[in-house]
Amino acid sequence: MSDWLRLQARLPLLDEHQLGRLERELGAKTLLRLLALFVEDAREQGRALEQAFEARDHGAMARHCHSLKSACGSYGALRCQFLGEKLELSCRERNEARVAEQMGAWRQALEATLDELAARLGD
Repeated sequence: MSDWLRLQARLPLLDEHQLGRLERELGAKTLLRLLALFVEDAREQGRALEQAFEARDHGAMARHCHSLKSACGSYGALRCQFLGEKLELSCRERNEARVAEQMGAWRQALEATLDELAARLGD
């Protein structure tokens, strides 16, 4: 098993400390609105990343990963941020086998993260 795969499995989906800090700084209502926007944007970016993956467009994949990685970092989506970073690097290296493997792990992490956030938002 790859080191990145073992490490990502130990990362929480969400950094509760970061979310708590954001709530204290922004207020609960503002944080909920921002999280709802993040969920919407992550779904859009995820669809775009899937399309780039299907087209084997590594340049577009790397750009989408970079954007997602930044957004995930802002909201404490640790596993998605980590996997986005690894996937972006693999796309830039055009490592087909690793891209396919990491894309599968990223899909699972994104789906689980967005499901958890949607449950918090009451969706």
